[in-house]
Amino acid sequence: MIKQPLTVDEVVGVADRYAALGFQTRGDLGQHFLRTPDAAYALLERAGIPSGAHVLEVGAGLGTLSSTIAAAGHRIWAVEKDERLRDHLTERLAPFGSRARVTFDDIRRVDLDGGLDLGSALVSILPFDPELAADLIRHVLTCSRVEYGLVVVPSASAVLLSRHADLVVEEVDGIARTSFWPPAPTVLRVLAIGRRSTCSN
Repeated sequence: MIKQPLTVDEVVGVADRYAALGFQTRGDLGQHFLRTPDAAYALLERAGIPSGAHVLEVGAGLGTLSSTIAAAGHRIWAVEKDERLRDHLTERLAPFGSRARVTFDDIRRVDLDGGLDLGSALVSILPFDPELAADLIRHVLTCSRVEYGLVVVPSASAVLLSRHADLVVEEVDGIARTSFWPPAPTVLRVLAIGRRSTCSN
């Protein structure tokens, strides 16, 4: 994948600029923002998304991962709950036109079946609240149009998800706590997630 030239904002770091401005993250949302586009590129490459596929991001935040996904030619549906980020996220994804869709709502209230193509992928940095992250992943994977996922979660979320009989969970990487602002409060894991096949021969 060819990286696009970085903008001034990306070099400075959008998350770091928000930190300098005194932006207060929401603990109830498990809110931490990805600091560098390089980390977003690494996640995208690890996800191995087919060209032009539809991607869902839950908790799009400041749009660092969403914009990286869209810049790579994929269609991104960025869902974010924090209304304070509406102007920033909408503006950041506007250059991608119809390839980027932004929804402000709790993902559990969104009609995923009506908005995603078959074979869609979940690529997300979930809230750094283990139980909330696991709950959101389980919810998204109930949508038959989502085929698989690559997610960043607290290590405790991996344990919770591994207990779900219908899911296949594989740890494929880690990511530094300092890749986020504020720094992650716990060890993080990058997980590949799919559904367990119920077919028998």
